[in-house]
Amino acid sequence: MIHYIDEAIEALLRREVPLPETSVDISFAAPDRAWGAGVTRPTINVFLWDVRRNAARVTAGLAEQSATTGQVSRRPSSPVVDLRYLVTAWAAEHRDEHQLLGSVLRCVLANPGIPPDTFPPQLTTSGSLSLSLASEEARVPGEFWSSLDGRLKPGLQIVVALPLDVFSWVTAGPPATSVAAALQRLEPDRVPDVNGSGQPSDVDVALRRRRSSGVLTMEGRMPPGVPGAPGAQSPPPPPSGPGAAKASENPSPRRGPSTPGPARPGGAAGGTPA
Repeated sequence: MIHYIDEAIEALLRREVPLPETSVDISFAAPDRAWGAGVTRPTINVFLWDVRRNAARVTAGLAEQSATTGQVSRRPSSPVVDLRYLVTAWAAEHRDEHQLLGSVLRCVLANPGIPPDTFPPQLTTSGSLSLSLASEEARVPGEFWSSLDGRLKPGLQIVVALPLDVFSWVTAGPPATSVAAALQRLEPDRVPDVNGSGQPSDVDVALRRRRSSGVLTMEGRMPPGVPGAPGAQSPPPPPSGPGAAKASENPSPRRGPSTPGPARPGGAAGGTPA
């Protein structure tokens, strides 16, 4: 894919600058010291030094296309990558280098995109290839030339934005031909065993079931008289405390009717002597 972009850039420069093949070479090799030593005639070097995704052209959603039959296909939006090139001119005289570099600069500014008629037949893309000068934050780092062991030279930094067709089209389902709506009355739920009799109660409670994230929630309002409803009386709580526990363990015996004892001399029956 990228070498097809190289061919399109070369075709654009040769046609628009122009750069005849008989007098000027175009190279995409790294401009290091060994390469520079082998240059024998005027040459434009277009070196690809960085490839990264274009954050400004990230789009969400689906792309859509329709066939002649009306069938619709969809796919995720194509990502866009930036190809960053460093363009330098090489000649025997600095004057010739600056002339070549100025002609390339005029061509880049006059063409905001690479024309499709310069694409090789193998290059297929869903969008246009934009062409621009690199911004300040996209410039070549200062240690670039030292890492190449090359000779520092003036150059242009251009960016080609390339949309990549990496997703396949997926056929969508048939379109809807009609829309129907139906209404249904919600029946109130029954509250089971309200009075403790083991039988379902006849009290109707308007509740609605709602399930969310695996949790079943009952919504609505219960009428008074149903346990748990607002205003319902709750049964008295069982006795608590040490005294209540002791009373439950040792219940007091039930007393029967009192029986008079034997009569004592000088006193009442069952009484104490005076």
